[in-house]
Amino acid sequence: MKKFSVIAIMMIMLLSLSSIASAGTSSPIYLSGNVSYKFSAYNPSFNGHGSIEITLLRVTPNGDVPVGSRYFTVRPLETTTQKLLLASNLPADYYKLRVTNSVGTVNVYSDQLIQE
Repeated sequence: MKKFSVIAIMMIMLLSLSSIASAGTSSPIYLSGNVSYKFSAYNPSFNGHGSIEITLLRVTPNGDVPVGSRYFTVRPLETTTQKLLLASNLPADYYKLRVTNSVGTVNVYSDQLIQE
């Protein structure tokens, strides 16, 4: 039982560190065409749904401009892997990805932008 507790605590710490790395706004990435976001998400809450907002931003001299945004909801204690289309037919340019918690706390990890 003690070994299980230590493993459970280590997994929670690992998921927390991973979510910190992917939360916030990414560095600029050169993209074009159709852009999707593939990620795994975990809702640690026992009580309610959690949701995240995923926004693709175009980097411009006057500031970042949103070009696509999606909300995703995760049920209590659920872990899920998803691939969401953020934008289609993007011109070649630099873009950033912003992931924010909208409701509750959702940990995002194993994430990647996919250019198709």
